Amino acid sequence: MTENNKQEQHPNAAIETTPEAETKSQKKQPDLLEKAKEKNTPQPAINLLVSLSLGLSAVALATSGWLYFQSTQSTLHKDIQQLTTQQTDFDNKLNANTLNKSQFNQLIEQVKTSEQTILLQKNELAVQQAQQDEKLLSLESKLNRLNNTTKEDWKLAEAEYLIRLANQRLLLESDNSGAATLLINADDILNELEDPIVFATRKALAKDIQALKSISQFDLEGAYLKLNALYDNVQTLPQREPSKEWQANTTEKTKEANDSTTSKITSVLESFWKSIRSLVVINYNHKPIKALLPPAEYQELITGIQLQLEIAQVALIKGEPIIYQQALSRVANATTEHFETQSNIVTTFLASLTVLQQLNPSPDLPLPRESLMAMKSLMKEWNDRSSIKQNIPDNVEQSQIESEKKSESTTAPQTDLGDKA
Repeated sequence: MTENNKQEQHPNAAIETTPEAETKSQKKQPDLLEKAKEKNTPQPAINLLVSLSLGLSAVALATSGWLYFQSTQSTLHKDIQQLTTQQTDFDNKLNANTLNKSQFNQLIEQVKTSEQTILLQKNELAVQQAQQDEKLLSLESKLNRLNNTTKEDWKLAEAEYLIRLANQRLLLESDNSGAATLLINADDILNELEDPIVFATRKALAKDIQALKSISQFDLEGAYLKLNALYDNVQTLPQREPSKEWQANTTEKTKEANDSTTSKITSVLESFWKSIRSLVVINYNHKPIKALLPPAEYQELITGIQLQLEIAQVALIKGEPIIYQQALSRVANATTEHFETQSNIVTTFLASLTVLQQLNPSPDLPLPRESLMAMKSLMKEWNDRSSIKQNIPDNVEQSQIESEKKSESTTAPQTDLGDKA
């Protein structure tokens, strides 16, 4: 439409032709013919160029890919090494973290143990402080008692000491007479107080004194000395010998061996009859009479009896009644078996031995525990009563002070009123 417009606008231009325009049109015509010829000719060269360019581009792509592959292959080892180093670093860091974690756990445990020890020490300190407070309170109470002690308090303390001493005397020395005298002295001290509060304690003391007096006296030292005397008398004991008639007949046989035959026969018969009569010995214990011991066996017998007497002495001191009785029974059996029981020395020995066998090295002694318990309760009641007596004056003083204050407060307004008037 633009061209038509142009033509419509310039109609005269196409119609009007000049020689210059014709010459220009003639020059342009051969150029147009050449261009048309070129367009009508084939294009193998262009195709060749296109294929060459495509091949070159493919070669370039291949070379670039090959180069890229080579570059990636060369950097792969480096990357692997870097990864391995990074992994080792990571492992080291992980191990370090685990070590730090274990150390941290150990520190936590140490802190817990230290806290527990601190708590235990705190509890111990609290207990010690409580004990010290109790000790301080007891010391204060003792000081107060010492400050407020009277003669009666000292007498009660003395009586308690005597009762404790009696218990110790019975336990350690088994001295019932000494313990009884100590209890009697304690009862006399309580009697001097003339206070009805000591009635129960005196009753327990009387019971324990009677129990101790009912026990038979036991002289330990005297029994030991008697055993020592028997030890010395063992060597003087005579052995049991055959009858004297049998010994005389045996000697007569040797003398009459040279007499006549008739006198020999009669003398032999008579001596035989006498010897038979002399051999008959009455044994009251129904035991066979042994012959005389050789000197070595006799000395062993003496040593054995003395050893049994020493065992009896040790058992007497230690208070072992079974061992004591066994040792004395062995001594009595050996004496009646090997020594002459008709002798005065042996009879006195056996008599003193039987007397010692009647002793009991450890008699059952009653302990004055009731007296001690009664004395403790008496001391407690006495202290409570004394503390109450001490508190009463303090209360009285406080009441007096309060009453004085009240009286002052009541008199003060009256004086004010008088001044105003």
